Amino acid sequence: MTLGKRLKNLRKAQGFSQAVVADALGYKSFTTIQKWESDDAAPPVQILEQLAAMYRCRISDFFDSTPSKRMIPILGTVVGGPPLTALQEFLGEHEVFMEADGAEYFYLRVQGDSMIDARIHPGDEVFVRRQAMVDNGDIAIVLIEDEATVKRVFIQDNKLILKPENRKYDAMEFELSQLNSENIMILGKVLHNRIVIK
Repeated sequence: MTLGKRLKNLRKAQGFSQAVVADALGYKSFTTIQKWESDDAAPPVQILEQLAAMYRCRISDFFDSTPSKRMIPILGTVVGGPPLTALQEFLGEHEVFMEADGAEYFYLRVQGDSMIDARIHPGDEVFVRRQAMVDNGDIAIVLIEDEATVKRVFIQDNKLILKPENRKYDAMEFELSQLNSENIMILGKVLHNRIVIK
């Protein structure tokens, strides 16, 4: 987490607006506070001391990036191949050390071999951050009606293209207008793959 995000989270935890903080520090407007929190600028050390007093924390809390332990659930099975019905069941959980950022994370166990050239093999578990959109080329979990699949996502010429990483399989194409409808929904971005040794 960046310094700006930490400053923002600590300010909100105390219930202060940017304007209130600016006034307490002697600034004429909240623009400076805004720049700090968007990481466009950084406050000087003496200001950090004042902010620590206001936010009831230590200066080190602005920079402490020690990850905390979280238990991330394995929520079921996703298909790396032609989409099949996703199994929405609790299969266990893994201990992960990471910073708290407010996002939801989960693992899905992979079936099928359509992503093997991206080193995602059957039985592996993909680590997913829940989000409704991804960038071109990202690997994502996509819900197609009641079925889920893991594919590389591209948006081109008003088309949503779900591309496998295995030459045996063809890409799937949909009208972009179908995205985020009842028919097609991006469930999250695959951040990494937990390789399961067989």
